[in-house]
Amino acid sequence: MRIVFYSTNSNRFDTERVKITVMPSDTQQFDTFCHKYPEHEFYCVSQSPSLFMGENTILLSTQSDYVEVSQKIIALKPDIAVALSFWIEPYDWLCINDSLVAEELNKNGIKTICNSAKTCLLCFNKRETNSFLTSKGFNSAKYVFADHNLYFCAGSNKDVIHNVYKDSLYKEIEKLELPLIIKDNSGLSSYGMTVVNTYAEAKGYLNSKRNNSDRLIEEYIDGEHFGVEVYGCDDNYTVLPVFFITKNKFGITSPKQSTKHGPVLKADKNKYRINSLNRTINKLCYSLKINGCAQIDLIYSRKKWYIVEINPRLSGMSYLYSSRNNRSVFDMIFESCILHKKIRDCGLYSVDLKLPVLSEEQLSILYNYPEIVLINQWNNKEARQEREKGFCECIIRTENKKQADEFLKKLSSLEFLHDFFKPECP
Repeated sequence: MRIVFYSTNSNRFDTERVKITVMPSDTQQFDTFCHKYPEHEFYCVSQSPSLFMGENTILLSTQSDYVEVSQKIIALKPDIAVALSFWIEPYDWLCINDSLVAEELNKNGIKTICNSAKTCLLCFNKRETNSFLTSKGFNSAKYVFADHNLYFCAGSNKDVIHNVYKDSLYKEIEKLELPLIIKDNSGLSSYGMTVVNTYAEAKGYLNSKRNNSDRLIEEYIDGEHFGVEVYGCDDNYTVLPVFFITKNKFGITSPKQSTKHGPVLKADKNKYRINSLNRTINKLCYSLKINGCAQIDLIYSRKKWYIVEINPRLSGMSYLYSSRNNRSVFDMIFESCILHKKIRDCGLYSVDLKLPVLSEEQLSILYNYPEIVLINQWNNKEARQEREKGFCECIIRTENKKQADEFLKKLSSLEFLHDFFKPECP
């Protein structure tokens, strides 16, 4: 068969400013994958920065729309086209664009593995996501939706004496339990998310310049944070082992700083009701008709699993799952969606650690450790603030948690990581 992996990017990304380093490189990973299946022809088509794809990728202009991308793929005459959707700030809508490509390909008789536009749009709009979860019986946070135009309509309409919408919104917010999380209805992950501890703080935020679009005001769910990825199609899914995700000082996860570790130990599977979680995730995938891959953010609180967010694409966990299993993202989706096999997890302990940006020499030192199976660094060379510089993601794999702790202690002795591992002063 001739198989095309594709992805698109409709958001601006400066490859001159941001340097991405992956070890082993995406090119190496793709070549290794291709050598496993010499009976097939594989191609990659994408737009910069073409995350997860290698140097052999057919790069299209960032100005190309979904129709032009479709035509390029059609010209390759594939038997199957597989979306490897990724994400770039500010809007997490690239999977929607990939689904539009899939629709064009389907019209031309090309089979596609890609989440539908309906599914992607539902997950992109957080209000729609919450309504869907509630309607299907899944646990999710109680929330109030703040329509930006109605909230500020009195300022531009002289016929309005008093904004009744604001008053009714405040009343609804006061019915929610504190603390509260305020987030963009269509933002990317937890970027721009705010935690408030009083109703006055919530009101102050909504009246500030920071409130520049529709917002969701949700009850804060106090519990342990987790993440999981799912691969599959045609109601045949592999739910991979769930991983813990650390929280920041505000009690939420941070894509550029949080550490992932796990999976949940066998001794704790009953405590966390893992079998129940797997049934819940399978039910969610059936309901959404997931076709390819998806990542789900979760909270375990008071012996219940809550679904926080659904990303119908590859994610910040994709390298973790693939590298810990000696695979690439190509392997993961090919095995599950084309060969229709369950993905076997290695069962080993892993840590996805976010370090500060490192030099090439320092990256080489780290990569020489056999415990480190992958490095993924984003370096913003023109960053003006520390938080804008980027991160160095290290995937660590050991036989068990004890060995992982011992290895982290070894890393802390490295001079260039000493400050990172230094405990904060109380």
